[in-house]
Amino acid sequence: MITGTAAGVPYVALPPRTGRRLVLVWHLLGEPGTPEDMAATLPLPDLDAWRVYPALPLRDPGPDFLLDGYAPLVTEAADAVPDLVTALRGELGCAGPVDVVGGSAGGHVALLTAVRGEVPVRRVAVVNPAVTAESVVEASVAAASLPGYDWTPAARAAAEPLDVLAAADRLTAPLLVVRGADEYPAFRPVQEQLCDSVPGAKIVDVPGLAHMLVTRVDEVRAEVSAWLSD
Repeated sequence: MITGTAAGVPYVALPPRTGRRLVLVWHLLGEPGTPEDMAATLPLPDLDAWRVYPALPLRDPGPDFLLDGYAPLVTEAADAVPDLVTALRGELGCAGPVDVVGGSAGGHVALLTAVRGEVPVRRVAVVNPAVTAESVVEASVAAASLPGYDWTPAARAAAEPLDVLAAADRLTAPLLVVRGADEYPAFRPVQEQLCDSVPGAKIVDVPGLAHMLVTRVDEVRAEVSAWLSD
C-alpha cells in the first residue's frame, strides 16, 4: 500500500500488476471510514489498475448539519477530482478514462464526478450511495442522529447541486448500484429512481447487507470487480 498526497488530497493506493488504468474509491463516513480501511475492505485485487482511495475532507460538525457539514464535504471532495486525477497521472503514471467507486457519501462523490463530466469516467460502481441531500437528511433524522432539520432557503440552495437524480441525464457512464437489502429506507427510492433514469444501469440487492460496509463484503467485492472488469 502506497500513501501520498495529490493536489492536496491525502490518499492510499494499491498498485497494478502491469496496467495503467485509474480507479478512484471513496470511503464512507461510517464504516469503513478512512482510505486505509476502505482499501482493506474493497481492495479489488482482480483489477489490473491503480486503485486509489482519496480521503474525504472531514471537518468538525457545525450547528447546521447540511450547511456546515455534509454539503461542503461532498462538494469539496467532488471539486478536487480534476486536479486530483491530473496529479495522480503525473505521480503514478496512470492514464486513460477513470472508474469511480464509493460508498454512501463516497458514492455521492463518485456520482457527482460522473455527472459533472470534468474528467472522463469509464464506469461507475457505488455501494449504498447517497443520491440527494434530502434523503441524507431524512435518513439521519430517522436514525435519530439528527433531531430534526429546518429546510431554510440556504439549505435548499446547498442541496440543489448535490441532486444527482436531477442530473441523471448527464450520467452516461455505465452505472452499477450495489445495495443492501437492509439499506436506509430513505435511500432506497432515490437509488431506484436513479437507476430507472440511466439507460443500462444495474441495481443489485445484497441480502444481509446494511448501510455500512461491514457484512457480506465478499459479495460486494465480487459485484464491483465484475462490473469494472468489463
